[in-house]
Amino acid sequence: MKKFLSAIILCGPFCFIAAVADEAEDRVAVVELVQTFFDAMTNRDVERMKSMLTPDGIFYGYREGPDGLLIVRPTHQAYADGLAQGDRILVERFWDPQVLIHDRMAAVWTPYDLYVDGEFSHCGIDNFNFLKTEEGWKITGIVFSMEPENCAESPLGPLPE
Repeated sequence: MKKFLSAIILCGPFCFIAAVADEAEDRVAVVELVQTFFDAMTNRDVERMKSMLTPDGIFYGYREGPDGLLIVRPTHQAYADGLAQGDRILVERFWDPQVLIHDRMAAVWTPYDLYVDGEFSHCGIDNFNFLKTEEGWKITGIVFSMEPENCAESPLGPLPE
């Protein structure tokens, strides 16, 4: 029993440091995956996009409009198919991501703005959900608001030309 307790006492700080380092790496990984997702969207890289998504996931977006609440719910597959067929230039930027991680699940909550063909479209909040699979982190779903008005100025400044 004494050997067991001694091992716990000696390992404790090192095990804690290793766990903190792993979580820090996971935090970086999921935020980088958000950026990679947006890059794939801008470049219409459907194969790259599909490699980040779980096959059975779904997106939920909503916007308040003059006719009430509008909800869009494309599946991951439908979104990728639409991306392949589109021709408009989409640029989505995000900042100040808040990251939550527990074991094999993670969430990134972040403000964003979206430009279509160089023109501001809307801002909002993206909420990405992730699962760490044998292949690495995968996006299981995204819930996002679409707010065309009353957007705070982006700390990223205007979209570069």
